[in-house]
Amino acid sequence: MSKIAETLKQKFQNHRVIFWYDEKEELTEQYEAFDIDGVQKIQVQGNQFEIKYMVNKQQPKAKFLLYFTGTKPADEDNWLIDMELAHFVFHTDQEAMYLQELALGFHLKELVAEHIEFFKSKERRQKLKEILTDKDEHREIRYKLLATVFENESMSIESFIHTHAAAYISNNNKLDKELERFGLNRFYWQEIADKYNYNSESPSIYDFLLEVFNNNFALGKKTKLSIESRFLLSLWKENYSYRESYGKISDKIATDLNVEEILNKATIDELIDDDLFLLSDKKIIHELVNLIASESIPKEKVLFYVKQRENKFRYPELEYFYKSIEHAVEIIHSVGKHANTAYQSFDEGVNDYAENLYKIDQAYRNFIWSYRKTQQNKILFELAEKVEKVYSNDWLLIYNNNWQKITDSLKEWPNKLQNSQQKFFSKHVKPYIEKKQRLFVIISDAFRYECGAELNKILKAENRYSSTISYMVTSLPSETQLGMASLLPHKEISYQEKANIVKLDGMASSGIQGRAKILLANSGVNATAIKAEDFMKMNSATEGRDFVKQYDLIYIYHNRIDKTGDDKTSEEKVFDAVEEELLFLKDILKKIANMNGNNMIITSDHGFIYQHKDLENSDFSESNYQGEIWKESRRFVMGKNLTSDASCKLFKGADLNISSDLDVLIPKSINRLRVKGAGSRFVHGGASLQEIVIPLLKVIRKRQDTTSKVEVDIIKSTDKITTNLLPVSFIQTNLVTDSILPRTLRAAIYTEDGELLSDQFKYKYDIKEGSERQREVKHKYLLSSKASEKYKNQRVKLVLEEPVEGTSKWKHYKDYYYTLNISFTNDFDDL
Repeated sequence: MSKIAETLKQKFQNHRVIFWYDEKEELTEQYEAFDIDGVQKIQVQGNQFEIKYMVNKQQPKAKFLLYFTGTKPADEDNWLIDMELAHFVFHTDQEAMYLQELALGFHLKELVAEHIEFFKSKERRQKLKEILTDKDEHREIRYKLLATVFENESMSIESFIHTHAAAYISNNNKLDKELERFGLNRFYWQEIADKYNYNSESPSIYDFLLEVFNNNFALGKKTKLSIESRFLLSLWKENYSYRESYGKISDKIATDLNVEEILNKATIDELIDDDLFLLSDKKIIHELVNLIASESIPKEKVLFYVKQRENKFRYPELEYFYKSIEHAVEIIHSVGKHANTAYQSFDEGVNDYAENLYKIDQAYRNFIWSYRKTQQNKILFELAEKVEKVYSNDWLLIYNNNWQKITDSLKEWPNKLQNSQQKFFSKHVKPYIEKKQRLFVIISDAFRYECGAELNKILKAENRYSSTISYMVTSLPSETQLGMASLLPHKEISYQEKANIVKLDGMASSGIQGRAKILLANSGVNATAIKAEDFMKMNSATEGRDFVKQYDLIYIYHNRIDKTGDDKTSEEKVFDAVEEELLFLKDILKKIANMNGNNMIITSDHGFIYQHKDLENSDFSESNYQGEIWKESRRFVMGKNLTSDASCKLFKGADLNISSDLDVLIPKSINRLRVKGAGSRFVHGGASLQEIVIPLLKVIRKRQDTTSKVEVDIIKSTDKITTNLLPVSFIQTNLVTDSILPRTLRAAIYTEDGELLSDQFKYKYDIKEGSERQREVKHKYLLSSKASEKYKNQRVKLVLEEPVEGTSKWKHYKDYYYTLNISFTNDFDDL
């Protein structure tokens, strides 16, 4: 049985009379061969009245197949039109067969004929059938043809253009060929012409995009394109599937429009809101670098400019450039303000550094780290040179020269003060022991104070952690063996003769086993020491908990920063090591929490000085020290009967609370001694504030939430939208603090059925000071033409969303409702 016969047999199950039009008389043989019990065949040839009488009067229950050849008459000339409407019409030409397969009306035959090449593919027909509805007419169907060709779920002209652009920049002309082959070219470009007012005798996707970018560039040539072209670009940048193609198209257009030449004469203020070209960001960065390096711009203005770029398309790939700029201006501004600070006492100096001035060293570290993340790009070279000069000469040298006056006045190192590192166990560990609370002490080698301050900030932002920071002053010299020993329980500190081995109450304190032995002997509780790597290898739920149950006190040691910095071949990566250590310490705390640990202390053995640029000869001390030398480094010499000139400060063992007959020489200020084979940029052992002030973090795991985010509201003066440009003022209602965190939001206008009507505005609300009015952030929304057409007089909503951490998803935050009442005159906004 032929396919036509099968189709007819199926149709007769639901229809009594079937009209078969074979206009080209191609299927006469199949008509004659058709034979089904109970169905009468009649070829209609001028006998319409006879047939009407037979079918309706003589045999009103019988089934008939009425076969017609020649041109189908118009409805007004068709004597059987009433019967046609009451029964079923069967067409067998190619177009009609496709219409029947897709359950579309015969009035769409010309549409199928126009795009017949599209319908010849069974696969394309199947894809089309899946998205067709019984209400679709010519325009909707053509959009679905385009969606099938473009392989888009979205059936909007914007999504088609984005797909087309992505194909173009990938040198794929398949879509152009298929638009032409399937007869969709004229419709596609007419839709673009209608929506964007783009007119060209030879339209092409790149020609169109050239005009779109040029028209929307802050310094471009305005054309007659409609304001909808801005909306097209906004949607494109926010579409994760097409962000890469946007960047590539943007770069190509920048070349073809000669944007670089245009930008040569542009100012930052002219470009600060532009979000089209990478060159605009490069120009802004270039100008800021020059202005900062020449100290021709206030810090506040730089931070304002950087904040304005934070929500722009290119910011993620240029983040470290902008971060470098932020940290650089902070260093230059702060050093200019504080470099000449002088103190009257030791306590005043360490307090001021721990409360305020550590931020300069922190900014320098963050600058160098960000600068390295840019691959030390040459655009930042001048700024990096300026930062190095300011930091080394105006900060480290001058500030520590002033501090040296305090050090020179000391007769003994202040180890008896309560903030002394040697008081750590009695003052900070013992209270937990007395309360019978298990304590974990994490000691990170060379984790200087500013690093601890940053970790404290990070932990405060972690929910269910309470973290506080104070400081301690290290033993002198500020080196690993003595610093690590000072943190252990002891009554007496001494050095083994002619060796750099520190003994506590006669017990050697070197290595994990030595420290574990001292803890067990002197702490008064079950205590041990372990390397952080070994601790992290344990399964938290099994061996980890079994291990923890054995002890009341656990010291955990890690050596990433000191190991990196002390090696001459890796010292330039020391700030990378700090970043890794910050993450690692967070992981240790989580591991402890998973082992049911609640109380943790994080501290260090000593700090350090680091200068990224190679040192000059003048940075080294020419001290002519003599005597029995046990150990010498860049920042101290230890031995017996030592003598030196005025370039070093001499301490006796007793002056340092060391029960040994020894001398220690400390180079003044930040000077290094000339020692063969040692690195010179990363040093410690001396008495600078960067070396001797170390962090003391006390962390408690909480069962309840410890953080929240700032709240954001809007100033709403009306609930009606009357133009296609809607200004909105967002207000950060409270300030960012240690426990109230920033909130990033994406906001846009949607219909109640979820269709996007505007551009999307992303912003990080992280303001730490100022009145509520000073925390106002403004954005002017551009509404799609649908707002004044399809959705006119309907209710819409401004939807605020925030990101789902660790994903590319967004979740609902707040809604604000408006009524659309846009006049048709707004379609002429560009005139």
